[in-house]
Amino acid sequence: MARRGPGDGERTLFAVALVVVSLLWMTQELAAWATVLCVVGAVAGAAGILHFGRRYMRSRENP
Repeated sequence: MARRGPGDGERTLFAVALVVVSLLWMTQELAAWATVLCVVGAVAGAAGILHFGRRYMRSRENP
């Protein structure tokens, strides 16, 4: 059976991209709600990095 969707490695990279983009947007002069949204994006991305990165590393240990 073929696996569908991105794997844990790709999801980790997407989470890294979310953190980078959120932090880059925070360097701009934004409204308060937009700054809060950037912080939420950065925190969610960091949580995704931890979660999916850990799952990816565990899957690489046990072939």
